Amino acid sequence: MADSTTTHRVTKGERTRQRLLSIAIKEFGARGYKDTSVSTLSRAADLTPAAAYAYFDDKQAFWEAAVAADLDAMKVEVGERVVTSNRPIIDTVFGTLDGLSSHPLIHRLLLEGSPADLQLFVEHDMFVRLKELLVLGLRQRREAGLLPTGADPELLAHGVETVLISFLLAMVRAGLEHDAARIDALVAVLQVACGGPPLPSERFDQRL
Repeated sequence: MADSTTTHRVTKGERTRQRLLSIAIKEFGARGYKDTSVSTLSRAADLTPAAAYAYFDDKQAFWEAAVAADLDAMKVEVGERVVTSNRPIIDTVFGTLDGLSSHPLIHRLLLEGSPADLQLFVEHDMFVRLKELLVLGLRQRREAGLLPTGADPELLAHGVETVLISFLLAMVRAGLEHDAARIDALVAVLQVACGGPPLPSERFDQRL
C-alpha cells in the first residue's frame, strides 16, 4: 500500500521568501526601519527590488513580517524555558528580557518603536498565550481561597498582563534589562496582588 502521508517540498519561491525574511530580521535589527531600504534587503538576497516586491508589497510589509518571524522564534525559546517551570509567568518575563540580547530586532522595536510597532509586540501570540496562563493560574488561586470569591480571573489577568508588558517596555527603554533587583521587586508586588507565591498546581507542563 502506498504511503498516504505527503511530505511538503519547499519551493524555490518559499526558500527565497525565507531568505529575504532572515535578511530583513538581521538588517532591521542592525539599522532600524528608517535606515534600511528594500534595495538593501534585495541586494543582500541577490535580487532586484522588483523581484523582492513579488514577496512583500512594500518596506512596511517587510518590517511587519520580520518582526512577526522574530517574535515567533523568541516565543519558541521562551516556551522551552518555561514548559516545566514552577513559575511560568515570571519566567516568561525573565526569558523575554534574556532573549532580547539574541533578538536585536525585537530589542530595537521596544527601544525605538512607534505605537503601531509596539502593537505588533503586544498582540503577538506569545502574549495571548501568556494571558491564558494567567487566567488559569488566577482561577486556581481563587478556588484555593487565596483570592476573594468575587475576584474575576479574566479582569485580573488583563491587569497583570498590562503590568508585565509595561515593565518590559520600561526596562528596555531605561537600559535596565539586567537589573535583577527590579525584577525581584516586580515579583514581590505581583505575589502580594495575586495571593502569594506560585502554587504547586501552577506548574502547567504546557508550552506558551
